Amino acid sequence: MTKKVLLLFPLLLLIACDKEDISSLQADSFIKFYNTRAVFTSADVKQMSNDGYAVLGTVETLTSGTQICLLRTDEYGNSVDSAKFYGRSLNDRAYCLQVLPDGFAILGSSQNPLNSNLEVYFIRTDRLGEILWTRTIGGLEDMEAYHFEIDTDGSYIMTGYAKRSGSTNDKQIWLFAIDRDGNDRDDWPTQRTYGGDRDEEGVHLQIMDDGKIAITGNTKSYPLGTLTRHSYILIANNIGGLVTFLTIDSPADEDANCIRVLDDGNFLIIGTMRSNLTGQGSDIILRKITLSPTVPDEVIWSKWYGTSGDDTGKSIIVDGSNYVLLGTTAATGGLSSISLIMTDPDGENPEYAHFGQGTQLTGTSFAKTSDSGFIISGTNKHTDTHVSVALIKTRPDVTL
Repeated sequence: MTKKVLLLFPLLLLIACDKEDISSLQADSFIKFYNTRAVFTSADVKQMSNDGYAVLGTVETLTSGTQICLLRTDEYGNSVDSAKFYGRSLNDRAYCLQVLPDGFAILGSSQNPLNSNLEVYFIRTDRLGEILWTRTIGGLEDMEAYHFEIDTDGSYIMTGYAKRSGSTNDKQIWLFAIDRDGNDRDDWPTQRTYGGDRDEEGVHLQIMDDGKIAITGNTKSYPLGTLTRHSYILIANNIGGLVTFLTIDSPADEDANCIRVLDDGNFLIIGTMRSNLTGQGSDIILRKITLSPTVPDEVIWSKWYGTSGDDTGKSIIVDGSNYVLLGTTAATGGLSSISLIMTDPDGENPEYAHFGQGTQLTGTSFAKTSDSGFIISGTNKHTDTHVSVALIKTRPDVTL
């Protein structure tokens, strides 16, 4: 029988903020909430070298615009210094964060004040979050990047979408790289786009040991004539040239949100699939896929996890030989909770941990911490005008 671990915390805590200090005896687990503005939604979280945490999100300002926000905490989740805000248009959004030895790299989007197009907005800061340089990348239409990784040369490789000019079904997968100083790379000939005649996006990528780039996201172009949205794996070489594109056939709309590279040409992707073509309900889906020059590309297995409501899969960590999945479980009445799901190497024997049942918590990002626990960032909706970022630190056994 599947073991379910249900973790609850008092509703009173949901309106708390990080002013309440946590003692060193509680450093191995905590829950914190942050309200740098009335509306503060989570985008990403990373552990810093001092065992504190860096939290990235989007805030809504007093003038009803949005800005990118970076918040640093100590190892107990208490804020360090003041939050940092970035943007140029009051229509700026945060997507991805990486911690560097001398500061932070932040990926978001910003609206061009001259033509109102959305553009890729990249920010490089020092350890205090002060801006060192920024780079905007745009086109004739909207362009956004959702995720980036850093290669062995210190370049920033990012994926997202670029809209095609004059097309109704107009999003294509977008891939580009800039060097460590924010300049175009000499060996990268141009911004790369991939796709057919309908919408697709790049959502997540991982750089492989041989320098190739593995990307996942969703497409409505393939297979030809499809009526639903499918996940895919795209492999590009180290300058963005297409190597492999595999569409994963699905009977209902499916979105892939994270890819992990295993050994021997094996990959994991996690995402969300609608339970049926009527759009009622959704499940977390985990797939293991082989891409090999010697055997046909194939889906080795697919596993579904969820309840009778809407379950969404966000990210996955390979923890030794096992997998840990981050998702959100939604119930009736608009309530939701953050879920961690632990499985064996075959995706079997899932064990569930739920955080914030009876609230409106949604999971956004998580990472393994130096003590083998997990740090989770999410968003807690109190009301339409009161939204806070949640930071949850678990022990290695995912308890609080």
